[in-house]
Amino acid sequence: MYLIEPNMAYTRIPVLLPPEGFTVAVEAITSSFRLFGLLPGYSKNDLGSRLVLYPAHWTIKILTTQYYTYSDILQVDFEPESFWRRELVVLKVAEASTSYYIKPSSAAVTQDLLAFCHKRGLLLTSAAQQRVSVN
Repeated sequence: MYLIEPNMAYTRIPVLLPPEGFTVAVEAITSSFRLFGLLPGYSKNDLGSRLVLYPAHWTIKILTTQYYTYSDILQVDFEPESFWRRELVVLKVAEASTSYYIKPSSAAVTQDLLAFCHKRGLLLTSAAQQRVSVN
């Protein structure tokens, strides 16, 4: 779990990503997918989840590490905070109806991740675009 302590400064996602990757501070990642194209599947990790951005690809770890190129992302969505949960960034990928629900560690991380996706030219929903435009 990557929590930002109140006295710790958040390091923004760099414009030029380092070859060793940049780990985004997240509290949890959940995924939904289809097994054999039919059966719904679900996985969640609150302790060891990890999102790492590289220059040409990104990795996400829930139970195992998955590797994707940025072009694999079909859509980036944003779900605002509600009474029951914190805000989420949703990455929908081309692989078998898979979606990753990322719970960033803070509002600053959410803003930075959505801005990064926008700068990469990824398709953002209207909710995600609206969140990016908030300063």
